Amino acid sequence: MLDYYMDKQKEVYEILHNELINDKISHAYLFVVNNYSLANEMIISFVKDIVGQNRTDEEKKIISKRIDDGNYSEIKIIEPDGMYIKKQQIIDLQQEFSRSSLEGDRKIYIIKDADKMRTEAANSMLKFLEEPEGNIIAILVTNNYNNMLQTIISRCQLIKFQDDTVEDIDNDNLDTIIEFLFNIEKYGNKTFLKIKELWYDKIDSKNRDILILLVDMMIDFYYDVYKYKNEMVISNKYSEYIEKIDFIRDNNSSERILEKINYLLEVKDVIKFNVNINLFIDNLIINIGGSNESSWC
Repeated sequence: MLDYYMDKQKEVYEILHNELINDKISHAYLFVVNNYSLANEMIISFVKDIVGQNRTDEEKKIISKRIDDGNYSEIKIIEPDGMYIKKQQIIDLQQEFSRSSLEGDRKIYIIKDADKMRTEAANSMLKFLEEPEGNIIAILVTNNYNNMLQTIISRCQLIKFQDDTVEDIDNDNLDTIIEFLFNIEKYGNKTFLKIKELWYDKIDSKNRDILILLVDMMIDFYYDVYKYKNEMVISNKYSEYIEKIDFIRDNNSSERILEKINYLLEVKDVIKFNVNINLFIDNLIINIGGSNESSWC
């Protein structure tokens, strides 16, 4: 089922497929869908593959049909009631999942538009995530990562879809971005001294679409640094870079990495409307590099 998306969302597929074949399913996922048109279908396929583990092909077909029909008892889908997801919906979910399983050995709940949880609902969800039961899997889905509570984000494995309207950036740009982040992380504000050769000589900074894609690449890289630090499965795209420059992982706490991700997400939103390139680069070095002042040698 999940294999259908092998060539459509390669990085997401690799992460989820590896967790399935290694039986290392996380207790909580946060899927950032990025307007990907088939995100919900891929997530449901992942759920079906979890439930179908160690079952015959015929059993998998029956369960898949029941999930599609909405009558598989161990899967619960929560959606906004009107404008928001309310506290009572989360309480009802907790009560329902406190009962013993009637079939299967795993219970899975999916919260769509998780960013629309009211504060009271989000706090109730946080308590649910803080004390996970071994047989319960949480799947939160959002298209608005910035509106999620940081405490909820930190307790989930982050999975980020690629917008299907955006083409992949070539490897030269990937190398450029990694070198740029490497210098910021290692040398901090001294990066200003090499900014022409690190950025302006290589990047078409006047093209807003390219800037957005490059910031997306930075976000993805730090997502993987966070996951690597917390012993989660990372994408193949960044694995070799993370292993080579592991000081980025070692010199950043998980909280600091999440702060950098949030900063970059805010930057991305600003770029969509207007951006002063020089100010953008200056702020990027200051906010990502912090007080790092290593020598060039």
